[in-house]
Amino acid sequence: MDYSRFQTLLGNRARPETRWVADLAGVSQTVANGFLEEMNENLAVEETIRNTLKETGRTYYAQFPAPLELYGITRIVKPESIVESGVSSGISSAHFLMALKKNRKGTLHSIDYPTYSLKPKRSEGDISWSIPYGKDSGWVVPSGLRRRWKLHKGRSEDLLRGVLKEIRAVDIFCHDSPWTSRHLAYELETIQPYLRSGSIVVADNSSWNPAAVARLAAAFSTRVLRRGTSDLIGLRVP
Repeated sequence: MDYSRFQTLLGNRARPETRWVADLAGVSQTVANGFLEEMNENLAVEETIRNTLKETGRTYYAQFPAPLELYGITRIVKPESIVESGVSSGISSAHFLMALKKNRKGTLHSIDYPTYSLKPKRSEGDISWSIPYGKDSGWVVPSGLRRRWKLHKGRSEDLLRGVLKEIRAVDIFCHDSPWTSRHLAYELETIQPYLRSGSIVVADNSSWNPAAVARLAAAFSTRVLRRGTSDLIGLRVP
């Protein structure tokens, strides 16, 4: 598959790590690559997302570093429930939702505690994941993908337990919210009772608390899979 177009739309990190997807989902690289190649069907959606980002006049937003992998993993495991902590523009949300639409099943629950830019033009004090003036969490997610999406706005510490009690089990959990040691530990400890055989956890910025990641892996006697040399990790419950 030629990923040059995706790199233009999503940045240089868009080339997926096929082995990471395969190992996380428990399939061969050939199978993983087959699902990743489906993204060719979504180029028009990627262009819509890119154009929506450009309309805000800003050149950069912090975003999840492996959106294509999220699509591939979701297509392979066909989850009933995905929980995502951290939304911002909605790049990761959109890729989960593309896969859920293709699966024709499943729901994405996204928790976001947005920080808003107070002026039309970004100032030096705005953090890289702040919501542009006049926009809201997940503003780049196309309307045609929102059917299977439930957006919960507020602090994860206030909302996560309620979401988990509602859905009862988590098939995929994605951590990409504020980078603190305590926050990562809280989320991983909170989701642990709701994971089941085959559940997948991915977490960006895991270097903030590698001990919390190691504890979760040890609880299920599984291994932590690092994506390349980054601090994006994943693990799968046996």
